[in-house]
Amino acid sequence: MGLPVYELKISENLNDEAEVSYVALVDLPAIKKDFLAFKSELESYVDTCPVATQDIKTNLINRAEAIKVAHYGPANPAQPNDEYWTAKASIFGGTVDEAKTMTCSNCSAFNRTQAVLDCIAQGLGTGTTASPYDTINAGEIGYCEVFDFKCASSRTCDAWIAHSKVNTQMNSKVNNQLTFQVVSEEEHIISGPLMLAEELIYRNSEKFGEHYVKFSADTIKQIAIKFSKKKFQNHVNLMHDQNQKVEGVTMFESFLVDKKRGIKPMQGFEDVTDGSWFGSFYVENKNVWDSIKSGEYKGFSVEGLFDYEEPISEEEQAIKKIMSLINDIK
Repeated sequence: MGLPVYELKISENLNDEAEVSYVALVDLPAIKKDFLAFKSELESYVDTCPVATQDIKTNLINRAEAIKVAHYGPANPAQPNDEYWTAKASIFGGTVDEAKTMTCSNCSAFNRTQAVLDCIAQGLGTGTTASPYDTINAGEIGYCEVFDFKCASSRTCDAWIAHSKVNTQMNSKVNNQLTFQVVSEEEHIISGPLMLAEELIYRNSEKFGEHYVKFSADTIKQIAIKFSKKKFQNHVNLMHDQNQKVEGVTMFESFLVDKKRGIKPMQGFEDVTDGSWFGSFYVENKNVWDSIKSGEYKGFSVEGLFDYEEPISEEEQAIKKIMSLINDIK
C-alpha cells in the first residue's frame, strides 16, 4: 500500500467545530474532484484513476508491500515454481494443482473493468510504439483492490478471495460514485451518497505529504447525528464557496446503509460499504434547480473540519480490506 492511511474523526461535542457543517453542490462527481473540502487547507485530489495506475513509484511501493505481506508471485509464472505453489497449497488448504488455479485472474479483488483498464492505459502513456492496451492485454494486467497496485492475472497472493459478483460491480463504483440523481422532476428532489465508509481518499499536503484519509462507519454515524442535532439540513453552498450559500435547498431525508437492518443503498450504489451516508434534498430554489437540470451541478461534496488519527499499519489495512471484501460476498 505504501502511503499511510489516516482515519478522520470528529468531536461529538456540539460546541466543537470538528464536524461536517455544509454540503456543497459541485460541478463534477466528488470522485472526480474533491470528496471533501477541508476548511483548514483545500487541496487538489487525484482524478478518477487510482494513484498507482498513474504513478510508477506508488505502484512499485504497493507491489513490494504485496510481496512482503502476502507473498505476491511467483516472480516468473512461466517457470515451474514448485516450492512457491507448494507453499500456496498449504496456505489455501488444497492440492498444488488446485492452488495453481487460484490466481489473480479469478480473485474478487482483481479489477479489470474498462474504467480501470483505461486508467492503466493512461498511466502507461502513448510514448512507445506499442499501444498501451496491447501491453495490458499481453500481460493480462488488472488492478488489485486489496494492495492497490497493477498486477498480472497469472500471479496470486495469500489474500486471494474466491471470485464473486463484487468485481463485476466495480465499474459503477468508479464511474458513478457520489453523483446525485434527480429522483423526481415534479417534486424537485435530488438524492445521492454524501459520504462513503472506509473509502480511501488520496491527499497530498505540506504537513503530511502523500497519504490517504478515510472515515469509518462509526465516524460517519457521528457526523450524521451531529449534522442533524445542529440543524444543518439547509446548510448548502455551491462549489464550496462560502459566498455562494443558497436558500431553498433542504435535506429532508438521510440514512446510513445497514444491510442487516434492511437499509439498502440507492439503486446504482449497491456495492458501497455499510455505514455510507445518503441524503435527499428538496430544491425549491428555481435558479439552483435550473442549474441542476442543465448539468451544471452533478454531485454532492461534504465540507467540514476533522481530526487526524495516527495511521494504522499496512498489514492492518490489508486485513481490513480483505475482511470488507469477504463480508460483501456473504
